[in-house]
Amino acid sequence: MQDQAQERRLVTVLFADFAGFTQLADQMDPEELQVLVSGIFEDLAEEAVAYDGTIEKFIGDAIFVVFGAPVAHEDDPQRALRTALAMQRVFAEHAARLKKERGIELGLRIGVHTGVVVAGSVRSVAEYGVMGDTVNVASRIQAAAGPGEIYVSSTSFRLTNREFSFREVGPIELKGKEKPILVYALTGERTDVRPVIDVSAPLVGRWMELSRLDLAYQSSRLGHTEVVLIAGEPGIGKSRLLSEFTGLATASEEGANSAEAPRVLRWTFSRVNNRAYAGFIEPLMVELRIDVTSADAQTQLEERLAELDFMNPKLVSPILAQFAHLPGAPEPASDSEEWKRTMFIAVYDLIVALARTRPLLYILEDLHYADAASLDLLWFLASRTSRVPLLFLLAQRIGPGTPDPRPSRTNFTQLVLEPLSDEEAARIVEATFDWLPDELRDRIVARAGGNPFFIEESLRSLVESGAVQKDAIGEWTLRDRPSVLEVPATLLATADEVIE
Repeated sequence: MQDQAQERRLVTVLFADFAGFTQLADQMDPEELQVLVSGIFEDLAEEAVAYDGTIEKFIGDAIFVVFGAPVAHEDDPQRALRTALAMQRVFAEHAARLKKERGIELGLRIGVHTGVVVAGSVRSVAEYGVMGDTVNVASRIQAAAGPGEIYVSSTSFRLTNREFSFREVGPIELKGKEKPILVYALTGERTDVRPVIDVSAPLVGRWMELSRLDLAYQSSRLGHTEVVLIAGEPGIGKSRLLSEFTGLATASEEGANSAEAPRVLRWTFSRVNNRAYAGFIEPLMVELRIDVTSADAQTQLEERLAELDFMNPKLVSPILAQFAHLPGAPEPASDSEEWKRTMFIAVYDLIVALARTRPLLYILEDLHYADAASLDLLWFLASRTSRVPLLFLLAQRIGPGTPDPRPSRTNFTQLVLEPLSDEEAARIVEATFDWLPDELRDRIVARAGGNPFFIEESLRSLVESGAVQKDAIGEWTLRDRPSVLEVPATLLATADEVIE
């Protein structure tokens, strides 16, 4: 069997095991027990397969199911929870029969967790499987559940709470984890999907940073290549700042001719499924309107290069086709430094051609997740371009593991986003819910620590929990006195996982 390459995948893992199995084993003949357990497992597996789950393995009296590998769906977390509910219904029928026949209480405990795994040939060349801490967490969450219960991690909860109802269990200690894990008990599927709650707050306290971005942009429009690196802790507003600035830069050119409006190429790196040069292949192919799945993609590329006035598009297009892995493009003859430089120069020529027709904003977010190949190309471009209307806008977290900028010939600026002041944080709360009592506003501000994302999540959590509700005429009102309302203590830990 052909070897399946390992890759990082975002999956939802379901673990389920029997409670009361030992008592059952003590009372039954081993062969009879095997027939009974096999029948239960078959029914549980049938429910998992119905939702496109992959039966990873059976372990003693437990079943391990994966949603998202090898086949992924947009709603894998939801599929896992529907499977869990169906498993409990099926198991309840078996348990009721055994209680009547033998007087034995059986229950099914289920744990669900969403996270990143390594998928592929993880145990042998011939066997597809998944490995990683996500599997361990799901197993230990299941062990903490009671018979008949479905425990769900906060990560899975955040992805599914619009469609499903839950009861908060709270932080629980898990073996091998320094910090408690937030857990919720799944109670059912909603008959009416909960609407998305829009508590998007205005941009506050970042006007100086916006001004510095605009200075760099105006400089780039005059033909001076600029690189701006925005750094800050998770949730501090790096992406929001970039979006606000991009909106201002593009809106300012409304009414101007198309040659004045900037091109915007944008990519967000991810720690999952991040292939080499991802930050350049996808944005460039989209900008060039290349159908990368089409058999004539190379012909499309050559035509676009001709439109950009390349001197010899027939010579450059095969190099870029290999770079972008277009259909029919041969693999490079070698991976030597000479070939790498040839490829980098071709990408450089393409970006310069795009920038010379219209000013170019090239935005790369979550640079701390960037693959090494993309970083090499990025700093090659930054070191080579100097008199091109091009502005690189980069965003990354502060802390260990983040890539360091490399020397370049371009103008380089680094902006570090600091937490908002209490006054600025209060303005976000007031601009979103201006009716909120001062006491509750101050509590939210104190807990958020100047992090805009935490403020928005605090407000959203108050609405989702029912602490604040709309009255008969559609006005927001407090459900109870401000003194008895609390910002959920679990919010900050949950928000860390949401940001991930």
